[in-house]
Amino acid sequence: MTQISEDGKWMWNGTEWVPNEEEANVAPAVTEIPVVETPVAAAPEMAAAPEMVAAPAMAATQPVQAMGQMPMNNGGVWAIQTAEYGLFFTKLIGFLLTAVTLGFGLPWAKCMYFNKWSSKVKIDGRAIQFTGTPMGLFGIWVKICVLSIVTLTLYYWFAGYKQVAKYVDSHLTWA
Repeated sequence: MTQISEDGKWMWNGTEWVPNEEEANVAPAVTEIPVVETPVAAAPEMAAAPEMVAAPAMAATQPVQAMGQMPMNNGGVWAIQTAEYGLFFTKLIGFLLTAVTLGFGLPWAKCMYFNKWSSKVKIDGRAIQFTGTPMGLFGIWVKICVLSIVTLTLYYWFAGYKQVAKYVDSHLTWA
């Protein structure tokens, strides 16, 4: 699939923008999206591109595709307060809990860690909290272990490792 710039003068051949020889036959598909020009100083440096070295002015004339409606930074601030080494000791305690219980304490250790981590995160001045329970995570952990053993770890590599992240994401809320 070839991409053609909004003005129809350039065509992407897979590695670079080249002049479009079919310019007269191809009308631009969308004329409302503005073409963003990149200054020469902001163009990425390419060590193995002799055409860029020979004609540096060419970089300023090549169009850059507009990315559509991307959310802009509206001044929002997020911060994680970890100066007191609380997460290090929480991870250490979680590791010891997991080791002593031969792995069965892993859901409790993870919930302990995510509770501590979420209490230290502020997004736009608002706190978040982790509402998951160790027993909810234990059910997912058992399912992952059993299916991984049955499928000789194929389940873990294709789907299992995502399950804990999905559980954590679904249980993060605003405090």
